Amino acid sequence: MKTQIFKLIALTLVALGTAFSTTTATAAENDYLVISAGAYHFENFDERNAFTPGLGWEYSPSGKIGWHAGTLSDSFGYQAMYGGINYATQPKLYGRVRFLIGASVVHKQYKKNAEPETKLLPLPAMEVKLSKRSVLNVSGSPQVDYGNHRNNAVLFFQFKVNI
Repeated sequence: MKTQIFKLIALTLVALGTAFSTTTATAAENDYLVISAGAYHFENFDERNAFTPGLGWEYSPSGKIGWHAGTLSDSFGYQAMYGGINYATQPKLYGRVRFLIGASVVHKQYKKNAEPETKLLPLPAMEVKLSKRSVLNVSGSPQVDYGNHRNNAVLFFQFKVNI
């Protein structure tokens, strides 16, 4: 049931993004093919996969609300899915660095040998422009401990190609 809800949300975001994006050259600069590459866990690194391959799509215009959706192999090998909204700042440092903040609905395995769960998670990210058409995206989450929940601090690395 949760997987079906997630798929519906992801498809809706893709449809909305397609409907609202234009075909001008400027709008095309906001569309990215996202290639998930890896994760660095600050604790229990040896129990998790560092290579987390996946594909996604992102529409992230600077100074406006955008969206993202995709799938990747999570840290335990489960085929995870994500989708959400984001806000990207105007480029800084000679037009090479942008910051993104948003929220994602993520369906993945959060603990070793546990069932996958769907959660709403914050999305802080920093992008570094590598070339005219490629970007390195570094995102992650801090270690959070509250109640019976424990979240391992992690950095995710994605390579984004402007299409």
